[in-house]
Amino acid sequence: MNTNTYTKPVILIISGPSGAGKTTMSNALIEAVPDTMIAISHTTRKPRPGEISGEDYFFVSKAEFQDMVNRGEMLEYAEVYDHLYGTSRKSIEKSFSEGKNIILDIDWQGARKIKSIYPDAISVQLLPPAEKESENRLISRQQDSEETIKARMATYKEQMSHQGEYDHIIINDNLKEATRQLISILPYN
Repeated sequence: MNTNTYTKPVILIISGPSGAGKTTMSNALIEAVPDTMIAISHTTRKPRPGEISGEDYFFVSKAEFQDMVNRGEMLEYAEVYDHLYGTSRKSIEKSFSEGKNIILDIDWQGARKIKSIYPDAISVQLLPPAEKESENRLISRQQDSEETIKARMATYKEQMSHQGEYDHIIINDNLKEATRQLISILPYN
């Protein structure tokens, strides 16, 4: 367990194509680095089996989501695979008030927006070792239909084209090594 402390709460943006291991890496980072949490995004999609509102996502209707946007409560949001996803201002402010680092699992559009608001945020693009590996990971987790997997893979190249916008790129071909690389990026006292 890492016992170092940070000079201030850190916003860590983790982006990457579907199947890159963002959730797995985020959970590994939380275990290794004290006072770190994942921001819970809002989404208009239906929960997958086993997902719980308020733990995995805040599942809301399109009307509720749009009301939040209209009230200026969303720091970033995007439509992805016909559903809206976004990070609320409240989630960032809550982690800061508790002195916790926060991980944002967001796409390149969200990363760009957060960096414009919080330029000190650290952005990491997490990549699988190859496009085929990304597809294999999506299939093996058994959470998406064949149609959804095809749609996610269709956006793979677009997401890869934004590598130059990230502070760091990590290839997740070995979870332990990729986690070590991710931890080494974080600024310590």
